[in-house]
Amino acid sequence: MTQPPSRDPRQPFGQRPSNERDPRQPFGQPAPTPGSEPHPGQPQAPTSLPPELAAPPRSRLPLLLSLLALAIVGGLLWGVARMGSGPEPQTTRPAPTASIPTEGATAADPTPGRAPATGNLRSIPFANAEEASAGTFEILRDEWTSEGLVLTIRVSLTQGQQRLDFFALDNGPTARQYDPSSTGNDYLAGQPIRAGQTLTGRVLFEKERGDTTIFLAGTHGRQVAALKVEG
Repeated sequence: MTQPPSRDPRQPFGQRPSNERDPRQPFGQPAPTPGSEPHPGQPQAPTSLPPELAAPPRSRLPLLLSLLALAIVGGLLWGVARMGSGPEPQTTRPAPTASIPTEGATAADPTPGRAPATGNLRSIPFANAEEASAGTFEILRDEWTSEGLVLTIRVSLTQGQQRLDFFALDNGPTARQYDPSSTGNDYLAGQPIRAGQTLTGRVLFEKERGDTTIFLAGTHGRQVAALKVEG
């Protein structure tokens, strides 16, 4: 019969020898060192997971790519805003459109929606769709003076009513726009006119001599007809 191992008299009762395996310890796991065993009822510290089960470190690459994309979009929007901004216009009058027909146009057959002009015509019918008015625009006389271009103009209205306004556009390389200047009591710009009326007066454009297009405009400053004056 096998004899049980003798107990060390210096070993307290209830304590296993240091070289004896704990029956609760799995095979292959090193035996705990003295003093490291948890007390009964004390929770054991969680063991670390194997490297293959540990969560991989999170990459910062998606975050960097998102920040870079936001920076690029912001730069593009700033560039578009800079391109769209510009100096304030010197006048609130709508700029004339490049809708002047060729010299083959006739006063009896104006193109709808355009402001026809020709160097040969001195009179042209017009239709102001914005104010439902219609009539005839005529330049009776043009004279180049030391002050500029002085025009004698006659406007007859056959339909509706509107206010008369004028502006000039230099046909040279500058393409500069000019507003009319007063000529005294016979100043025609700003006069109201209604169907059945004919108004005649003068308008001065303080500009250098040269081929010029004279525009008749309505109450809100939009062009309705145009005639050309040679310099």
